[in-house]
Formats: sequence, C-alpha cells, structure tokens
Amino acid sequence: MLLYSFLKFILKVSLRIFFRRFQVHGLEKLRKAKGPLILAVNHPNTFMDPLIVATLVRQRVAFIANGSIFSRFTRPIFKYLHVIPVYRKKDTSDVPLSPAELNKMTFQRCYDYLESKGTILIFPEGTSEIERRLRELKTGTARIALGAEYENNFHLGLQILPIGLNYSDPTRFRSDVFVNIGEPIAVADFKEKYHSASFETAEELTDLIQQRLAETVIITEDEEEDTLVKQIELLYKNQLFEELVLDNKAQKDEFELIKQIVAAVRYFEQHRPALFRSLQVQMSNYLENLQKLSLSDEILAQTQRLNRHLWSTLARLILGLPIYAFGLIINYIPYILPSKIARLISSDITYRAPLMMTVGVITFPLFYGLHIWGFQQLFQQPWLTVGYAITLPFSGFFVLWYWSLATRLAHVWQALQLFRRKPSLMDTLTNQRDKIFSELKEAKQLYLNRILYN
Repeated sequence: MLLYSFLKFILKVSLRIFFRRFQVHGLEKLRKAKGPLILAVNHPNTFMDPLIVATLVRQRVAFIANGSIFSRFTRPIFKYLHVIPVYRKKDTSDVPLSPAELNKMTFQRCYDYLESKGTILIFPEGTSEIERRLRELKTGTARIALGAEYENNFHLGLQILPIGLNYSDPTRFRSDVFVNIGEPIAVADFKEKYHSASFETAEELTDLIQQRLAETVIITEDEEEDTLVKQIELLYKNQLFEELVLDNKAQKDEFELIKQIVAAVRYFEQHRPALFRSLQVQMSNYLENLQKLSLSDEILAQTQRLNRHLWSTLARLILGLPIYAFGLIINYIPYILPSKIARLISSDITYRAPLMMTVGVITFPLFYGLHIWGFQQLFQQPWLTVGYAITLPFSGFFVLWYWSLATRLAHVWQALQLFRRKPSLMDTLTNQRDKIFSELKEAKQLYLNRILYN
C-alpha cells in the first residue's frame, strides 16, 4: 500500500505538470461515494485515462483491463496494482482456459472485490478512440454490478458513478483536461426488475449508464459535425466568452459553452440548412486559405494590432533571453528524451502522451538530481544549492512560456512581411473573416431567441 500511495503521489504531481489546466467538476460526489463503487469512465486516451481517475480517488482502485496485456512477466505487477483482466474472443492468454472461463473468474473476482467495499474502475466502451464520441456501451459493467448485488440479496449498497474525461488535445504536452463527475446510480433500484437468467435489466441499466455518462462529455455525431464545431471553437469561442460573460479560465463554463455550440450546430443543420451550409463553406475556405499561407486566425487577428505591442514583446524577449538560455540548457535533454522514447516504443499516437509523461517522471528527477549534485560539489554551499534546486522547475516553465511568445512573434512578423508585399491579401482575408463573424453573430442571436421564446 505504501508503494501504491507513493506512485499515486508522483502521478498526481506529474499530471498537474503535464496538463496546462487540470480541472474537476463535481469532485464532492466522488469524495462522498465510498465503496462498494464502480467508476464508469469514457475512454478517449488509453493509459492516461486510468491514471487521471485513480489520482482523484482517495481509496485504492482496482482496474478492469484488456486480458491480452497479461503475461507471466506482467501478471505479478498487475496483481499488486489490482488490475483485473477481461478477455474478448480475439484476445490471447497465457492461461490454458477459454475466454468464457476466464471471464467467469473475472466476474467472481469483481464480486469479491465489491463485497469487500472496494472500488473498481471500468471503461464500458471497451476500446479507446481519440474522438468526441461515446461509443455504444458494453453490458459488462451492468452485469458485474447486478451480479454483485444479486449475490448479496441487493443489500450491498453498490453505486455506479459516471465520470467524463474531456481533453483539449489528448496527445499534446501542456494541453487541458476537464474531468466531469456525473450523477451516481444506485444498483439496488433495479432489484424488482432483475432476473439472473435475463439480460433485459442489464441492458436497461447499461442504457442508464450511457445516458448519465453522455451528460459528462462533449459528443458530436460524426466527423462533419465535429469539424464544424471545432472551427466555430477556433474562430468564435473567445468572443462568445466575452459576449455571454463567461469565465474562460473555468473549464466548466467552457464545457457548457461547447455543449451549446454542438446543440446549435444540430439545430441549424435541421432548421436553417442554408445558413448552416453557408457558414460551413465560408469557414472551410477561410481556414484553408490561412493554412496555405502558413497563417492562423489568431495570427491574423494579432497582425491587425501588432504595432502597438511589437516593441514591448521584443523587449520582453531580449530581457528574458539569458533565463531562457539557462533553462534550455538545463531542461532540453529531460524534455526531449520522453518524446523520442515514446516514439520508439510505440507509433500509436494514442499511447504517446502517457508514455511521455511516464518517461518524464524518470528523466526530470534524474537530470535535476545530477545538476543539484554537481552544483553542490562545485560550490559546497547547501543553502545556495537549495536555491539552485528551486530554480530548476521554474526555468523549465519559463522556457515553455518564452518559446511560445517567440514563436507567436515570429509568425506575426512573417505575416506582416507577407501583407506588406501583398496588401490586398490582408484585405481579402479580413473581409472573409468579418463576413464569417457577422453570420456567426446572426446565428447566435437566432439560437438565443429560440431558447428564450421556447
């Protein structure tokens, strides 16, 4: 248990560093829900998903995982971490039993774990995909929950707690994650309907889990809808925060705003198809033109007002250059190694983020430790060494900030040079942008009037 607690602490710190914003809504529901408990979580980001959820739960968590990752080498590790295998028909096993026999053992292990007031984390979708979808849930979660209660005459007090994981970019360092805790489900409520020989109650409970889980995540119906929603977010989200007086630092507000954008897109597709198609074509053309010129909407907007901030930005970069150089020397190797190693281990982009974070947990303490040891050997001043140690992580964050500022300035400067050579180009892009924003404002007002008068 001591090792588990230590690993959990390390992961908690690492996740707060890996993600730029890590916010949780409804944490009090997770704190109140004690075992026996099943955490039903969507699964957009492979190994990162269980790490995030496990660090939020005070009690120890058991994990349901794909049985094919179990072998005679990994089995002892997974046993210590309370990982319970589940097998699909296509999965292989190092145990000479059929998947049906193995899963029967899995169900019984889950029953025993829940009977001892344990907490189990399950991904009911069964597979992981990086997309804004909630795939049809498998019935396994409901069957485990109902089976555990049935074995205890529905006196176990088991709850299922839906948890939605919403990533801004699941594969990128310093992106955002919003964890949304849903409303719990009391399994004992299904006592009168349940018959062990029938799947109807399991399907009904699965439908309820799907409904509760859907409330915690952003869901788009297909690629076309997802693309349009992301385009509106890219171009208009920040302005919507201002116009609707929302807090752009609160991910709950951002979550609700994107939910409304999705709902609005569906409304206009069904009831105002002409406006829908017009916006779709205009935004696609505008963003395609920007891409051909290696520009972004943010850069175009900054270019229009850059002259007021050019010299102050340059001054900050010049003054910060020595700190940047120091931070780059200290942090470059431990920063770049996780990315290189993650690419060597797996070409699957869905594994890259958790692999990078896991390797970074090793590389940063190792290299920082070597620097601190070398500094102490050189100066032999403990308090000075402590001060130096404190500067190391801050220098890393300063490098990220400095590089972001310098990159933006370089892009804006390139844009300025382009527009000086071709002044009509900026007018064309600006007119395109203004027309899109005008139609977006019109669409926003129509949608708000619909909500107001319905």
